Amino acid sequence: MTNGAKLTIDALKREGVKVIFGIPGLTNMPLYDAFLEDLQSGELRHVLMRHEQAAAHAADGYARASGVPGVCTATSGPGTTNLVTGIITAFQDSSPVVAITGQVVRQSIGKLAFQEADTPGIFAPITKYTVQVRKAEDIPTWIRNAFYISTTGRPGPVLVDIPRDVLLEEVNGEPVVKPLRGYRPFKSNVTLEKIKEAAKLMISAERPVILVGTGVVWANATQEVLELAETLMAPIVSTLPGKSAIPHDHPLYVGPMGYYGRAEASKVALEADLVVAIGARISDRTVTSGEEFKDGRKIIMVNIDPTDAEKAVGINVTLNGDAKSIARQLREALLIVGKRNERSSWMRRVKELKEYYSKFYFEDDGKKLKPWRILKTLRNSIPKDAIVTTGVGQHQMWAEVFWEVLEPRTFLSSTGMGTMGFGLPAAMGAKMARPERTVVDIDGDGSFLMTATNLATAVDENIPVISIIMDNRTLGLVRQVQDLFQSRRIVGVDYGNSPDFVKLAEAFGAMGFDAYTYEDIERSVKVAMAERVPAVIRIPIDKEELALPTLPPGGKLSQVIVSDPRKGS
Repeated sequence: MTNGAKLTIDALKREGVKVIFGIPGLTNMPLYDAFLEDLQSGELRHVLMRHEQAAAHAADGYARASGVPGVCTATSGPGTTNLVTGIITAFQDSSPVVAITGQVVRQSIGKLAFQEADTPGIFAPITKYTVQVRKAEDIPTWIRNAFYISTTGRPGPVLVDIPRDVLLEEVNGEPVVKPLRGYRPFKSNVTLEKIKEAAKLMISAERPVILVGTGVVWANATQEVLELAETLMAPIVSTLPGKSAIPHDHPLYVGPMGYYGRAEASKVALEADLVVAIGARISDRTVTSGEEFKDGRKIIMVNIDPTDAEKAVGINVTLNGDAKSIARQLREALLIVGKRNERSSWMRRVKELKEYYSKFYFEDDGKKLKPWRILKTLRNSIPKDAIVTTGVGQHQMWAEVFWEVLEPRTFLSSTGMGTMGFGLPAAMGAKMARPERTVVDIDGDGSFLMTATNLATAVDENIPVISIIMDNRTLGLVRQVQDLFQSRRIVGVDYGNSPDFVKLAEAFGAMGFDAYTYEDIERSVKVAMAERVPAVIRIPIDKEELALPTLPPGGKLSQVIVSDPRKGS
């Protein structure tokens, strides 16, 4: 004899789950009772977060760093609704999170019971699938299905909602895991004819460029994409999350393009006559004007999700399927043909663009700390394989332009949803997934404070992540838009002098540092790594500092702003 809660835990263990991020409450409490022995034996580990949003972000960070689903749990009502922001963040960025939520007992559903929420109704639009289990014997089936759905095709979150009385319901024997009905994983549309069609476009192109997105990361297709680019002799640009796909020291990598991307990367894409988009959905953050992007160029889209091509503008060839396999097939097709346009003039032009725009990036008056140099100092202070997360704000945009990714899957950021507060809990999840790695959260004061209470979890659970806080005492990205595009009408963004981040860190039991020089940054990072405890390093930033390049609101990539428009005006 067993019950639904024990069936749930056993099913999670069969999926290889080692860590669960969550907060208990009345309706998911039976789960905690069911895995008490597993916690005591060390077979499972529970990480008690300080807010359910952070539990979802931690599970998300775990998934992105490891490549396997992260798991979180919450009680019904406010516990479950607190997951919303973290789950939609995972949904937008195609991250496989499995959420197990408690629910009020079956007879109370739909009656406005205490701490009841319509979990299926709330989460259906922001997950790959949401199910409410009504019989304990069905739990093993739906846990298996949740992991399968979250990882097949385009990865994404799945939520399993289980009423309290179902968790307590007794079951005789071992329930049978039933076949999944109604879910049809996408079948590739790639044929030899389509590969030939794409290869013909690549061979005839004079100025090809490869655009990589996060799909390259999930497909583990970095090597195949690099080999394709080298065979085609094409520069590589990326989306913001696609930064994590390509080592930035590779000679063909130009940088991330888009709204706050590198100007030379956007310019290369605009001057190309062919764009091969691999694992990128060509969102409005990467391509702000579909008409501008389509004008005068052919587009090949390689994507696991066939709906992305339907949403994009003017795709000439669509190859739906695994990016790793398709990139390999495209390269093989090029090798068989054995000829291509001579592209030395195109590569010279790419080099010219990189050299031209670099003169705008690295200004330093020697008076105040500059974001680019802060990030360079940090890059030189941590291992090549260190994992970096970010919050959302100006610091994220500085990281987009200046942070060097040297190994795949080492840059994690909320890009589709742009969720402030992502950095710290995502770093904690990443550290749990890859405990041998140094993990650093690059954050801003506004973003960090959204989930800063989870420093208590990092200390209690001995999760030694390092938070770098670029502190300008303002919501910098909002302030920048007000400053540049709303006639300097600054409103509702500037903070006072609280908190003292060093004292805040120490209050939670973490280490705290103030870094006023680049040498302070290097020294503080080395101490934090050596001590292997959670640490916060505060770095003062001038609130007048801009995140550049940028575009005017609603602007086209060709309207990029690369230098401070306030100077000389």
